Amino acid sequence: MHEFHGEECGKRLSGMIQFPTLSAPVDEDMDFAPFLEMQAYWKKTYPLLHEKLSFRQVGKAGCLYRWKGTGKGNLPPLMLMAHQDVVPAGDPGAWKYPPFSGTIDQGAVWGRGTADCKGQICAQMEAVEALLEEGYQPDYDLYLFYGYNEEVMSSPEVSAAAIAARELEAEGIRFGGILDEGGGVLDGSRWGVPSGLCTIIMAEKGYGDFEITATCPGGHSSKPYPNGALTKIAKAILAIEENPFPYRLTETIRNRFQTLAPYIAKDNPELGRLLEDMEGNWEALQPWIASDPEVSAMFHTTMAPTMASGSEQANILPATARVVVNCRLLEGDTLESVEAHIRSLLEPGMEVRLLRGSNPSAQSVYEGKLKDLIVQICRERYGEIVAIPDLMLGGTDAKHMYGLSDRVYRFSPFYKDEGISGAHAANESIALKTLAGGCAVYYELLKGYRGV
Repeated sequence: MHEFHGEECGKRLSGMIQFPTLSAPVDEDMDFAPFLEMQAYWKKTYPLLHEKLSFRQVGKAGCLYRWKGTGKGNLPPLMLMAHQDVVPAGDPGAWKYPPFSGTIDQGAVWGRGTADCKGQICAQMEAVEALLEEGYQPDYDLYLFYGYNEEVMSSPEVSAAAIAARELEAEGIRFGGILDEGGGVLDGSRWGVPSGLCTIIMAEKGYGDFEITATCPGGHSSKPYPNGALTKIAKAILAIEENPFPYRLTETIRNRFQTLAPYIAKDNPELGRLLEDMEGNWEALQPWIASDPEVSAMFHTTMAPTMASGSEQANILPATARVVVNCRLLEGDTLESVEAHIRSLLEPGMEVRLLRGSNPSAQSVYEGKLKDLIVQICRERYGEIVAIPDLMLGGTDAKHMYGLSDRVYRFSPFYKDEGISGAHAANESIALKTLAGGCAVYYELLKGYRGV
């Protein structure tokens, strides 16, 4: 096994963090210079990768690499993914170190993108470069893809991942597996698992931003009238909260909790018993599902009012008031069905408009050689972890890839509770030890892959 040194890997990741690769929903609003500068840095930092792998630009700054294999065994290709873009840093004063400094201190690399998800790009490139240094060539074709507009949930028309998927599908390429960010090895104590919990995410919820608008005559605040625009919006918000989507049981979540049931039963025998037969105990499980927002979100489409506006001055009655409701769609719901539900809760005359969104992803196949390999490698590195299929409550570029593979997994190679923090928050960081561990997981995965 190749030995990865966290200090060396961390220095190379630090260089990536120093490029402020911020994204926007449309290309015209983006500054692509930091992306292109970071890619030039990659060429200098990983010379063998850029010498031996072919390269294709996707969209304005997407990167698609191909490592051509020997062809022995007729193995299907494999793809590793991550994204180059990061979210804004927010208040610089909230950071212990400047957010784009890539400071290395206290055994970690600090800065925006360390956890989400340049650390993953670094680990993938480190693994490939190490294998090339050893003269290794896979028997299968390996693809690396790095998009540039994941964080802004770009539409399929402009998403770099969607563009890459269309190009590869047109070429007739089918992958044995595709691995993007998400999941990984976590502390399992919350679920009664004494060792780590290896989560391999099979699918992700859909996404929808719906704008609700109410209009009224407006006027001076000294002469208010009943049921004005802002009052209608307030009623709509309450109606949405009081009329949630009902809970439903999907195959992925059933498998997740039935795997965990014996461990949960150690501390909570009654709950463990109920989870062994979720359909049969569905009514009895409702209070438990509702008691935890994270658990609740796994079982239904969520609706969260997040942005509201009325007049621009305190003494003006708004002629128009708006609220944006962010929805995360469970398998079985669609953007159309969610919009219809929201409409059914509004007063006559109010408008609903979909600002952007995507339907829930398809479901991946869980069992097989690829899943077994991931679990085996994690157990060798992190101990007797318990593996479960899982659902992504947020969104990733992986949702665009289901036309290319039956196994689109979201799996990060890090032990997250031992050294990753602050994704999308101040003081984002990744421990050097954790980064080196992720490099080793990818290294073993690329050497061990033998199809699905």
